[in-house]
Amino acid sequence: MVRQLRRGNGQYGLVLANGGVVTYQHVVCLSSRPRSLPYPDRNPLPEVTADVPVPTVDAQAEGEAVIEVSMGSTLAQGGTGLIDIIQTYTVKFDGDGEPVRGFIVGRLKGSGHRFLANNADHNTLCELLNHSKEPIGREGCVFRDAEVKGRNLFSFDITANL
Repeated sequence: MVRQLRRGNGQYGLVLANGGVVTYQHVVCLSSRPRSLPYPDRNPLPEVTADVPVPTVDAQAEGEAVIEVSMGSTLAQGGTGLIDIIQTYTVKFDGDGEPVRGFIVGRLKGSGHRFLANNADHNTLCELLNHSKEPIGREGCVFRDAEVKGRNLFSFDITANL
């Protein structure tokens, strides 16, 4: 991008990059022109953002749950901005391309609290990879792992460990 801008092929450039195992996102805006306004002498952003509702996260979650993405937006408490509420999942693969573990971000149906969990069983892992039946919006259950302290497990079998 820098070479293109120095050659005169445009005035502005945007570079996006992923780092880690697609766990970090970076962006840089470049320009072939000098900045028209001076840089601020202090950070214009607040130390803590207080106008965005933060969902309660249950570190030890149990009960009926849903993997969900809310397509709508909600008005931020005390503010005027709209924010999206998002829950999701992803699957980690090994070097041979085989699925290893699912990671689920969902909501407890009873309290509406958010939770993080791994797949509880092989069937749930396969269902996360199912291209004909979207996992987002599907219900299941979340429960504590009996073997690994502090880990939640999610299963599409709603009767599992309830």
